[in-house]
Amino acid sequence: MASLSVYIDSSVWNCCFNEHVPDLQAQTRTFFEWIKASPAVQAYLSDVVLDELGNAPAERASMLVELVRGVAPIRLDLDEESAALADTYVRHDVLTVGHLVDARHVAIATIARLDVLVSWNYRHLVNRRRREAFNGVNAITGHRPIEIVSPPEVQDE
Repeated sequence: MASLSVYIDSSVWNCCFNEHVPDLQAQTRTFFEWIKASPAVQAYLSDVVLDELGNAPAERASMLVELVRGVAPIRLDLDEESAALADTYVRHDVLTVGHLVDARHVAIATIARLDVLVSWNYRHLVNRRRREAFNGVNAITGHRPIEIVSPPEVQDE
């Protein structure tokens, strides 16, 4: 059984093929190799991630499909409980309604009781203020906290 459950948002999957940020691309590829080589780590994604990846141009979309197959994450769905928690994040001004998709990533990972959400989205997810805000809402709604980190940070686990 995995000792570390890791939700991977769409920014990480996409960065694997983003040649405009070679340093992040290299770190992302290292992260995915680490995931594949770590039997104690279980990767997760959601239908929300798959919808976002499906919006990629055709050539990139086929590469993303192959990457997802190679990593073999467990798929989670945006259920009513996750959708309601995401809406609660917005009502508490953690994110605006325009960034509801980001709130949904956090809500899905939280409801699934995963250990970590991994993202390259520093503006809306991977920063101290947002982590505190998400986890503040989690505390008042009876959910456990979730770690929100970048790929290199989770590899330090």
